[in-house]
Amino acid sequence: MKTLLQQIKPNYVKAIQSSDYTYSASRILAKLESTGFYGDLTINEIRDIYSMCGIESVRVSAWDIRFGDNILIPDND
Repeated sequence: MKTLLQQIKPNYVKAIQSSDYTYSASRILAKLESTGFYGDLTINEIRDIYSMCGIESVRVSAWDIRFGDNILIPDND
């Protein structure tokens, strides 16, 4: 099973890694590495990912927030 870190689009992983919020970025990267299911993320963690990646949450659909389609690599299996 792939981790969330492997499932997130590479440009967003780079944005998190280069974030000015070093402590939060480390915490988010550890969470993404330790889980394989988007639903395991908390609202606060999703908010932090959006913030670090420059994604304006007001421009994101409820579907994207719930299932992560906007930040995850499409699954073609």
